[in-house]
Amino acid sequence: MPISLSDQLELILPTYNRREHLQRTLTQLTAPESPVRHCSLTVLDNACTDGSSDLIEEFAAKCPNIKHIRHEKNIGGNGNIARAFELARKPYVWVVCDDDSFRWEAWPEVEEALFSNEYDILLTRKDDLKGTSNLAKIVRQLTFLPAGIYRTANITSGVLMNVLSNIPNMFPHLAVVCAVLNKKGRIFLPQGEIMDKCTFSDQSGDEWSVSGYDVYPHPFVGNIFWTVGFLNSLQMIEDKKLHAYILENVGNHGFFGYILGSFRKNYTRYGGNELNIAFVKSGLTGGQRIKFLFARILLRIVTLFARKRR
Repeated sequence: MPISLSDQLELILPTYNRREHLQRTLTQLTAPESPVRHCSLTVLDNACTDGSSDLIEEFAAKCPNIKHIRHEKNIGGNGNIARAFELARKPYVWVVCDDDSFRWEAWPEVEEALFSNEYDILLTRKDDLKGTSNLAKIVRQLTFLPAGIYRTANITSGVLMNVLSNIPNMFPHLAVVCAVLNKKGRIFLPQGEIMDKCTFSDQSGDEWSVSGYDVYPHPFVGNIFWTVGFLNSLQMIEDKKLHAYILENVGNHGFFGYILGSFRKNYTRYGGNELNIAFVKSGLTGGQRIKFLFARILLRIVTLFARKRR
């Protein structure tokens, strides 16, 4: 018998207390025009309290391919993402978010790549690439969780341990990305995009990291933000030259420009977190450490000057 898409691909959706967004996303994924409507869809309910659990049950009652797993306790947004990769069983897994929007015009080329079994990661979104195929920009794009469909065979025990270890750095799935880079795996770059550029949620990645906490969060988690989590995650790249190349090319103005631009809005928060600073510095080359130090000094001067003018 020929292999069907439902044999080749499964979807897993972590969610917590975003019922309205979740309803829109599930409606799109199960609509008649959705090419993945028959694929297994597991919804990981992080002990929702806003009626999302009832909504998931409603969809599951109508769609036999939907499985609802409700955690007894909230394990954190990033913990829930890690759980998704732990549970993946089909040859490929697509972990989507509860506020995503989709367009399916480019799906045929993605599906063809899926059936070829040649790729370790298939991109579904390319807006962060700005028209290039630069590997650094691809890695940056993959910080957006649903931007990649992943070959499940790459999620070995060791990679899964790295996924779990990277939960505090906001991007547990980058452990899978780094594992693919380390083995020089293949990444499929489609002509079009599957993910819509507009998402429904106004919740930032920083907020996602601490969403659901009912106690004071661990300082590493509580003080993390996008750039720090990204830089820390990239330390799982074994090839130091490749690691340095990605850092120098991830932004549009080299590593120094990237640090200045990314940290500017978060400097007060970041500047007080020496734990994260020390970890970031440990993964830099000598030249990058100098740029990093100079950027910090410059940002401190600018911040102090701005305070005096108030």
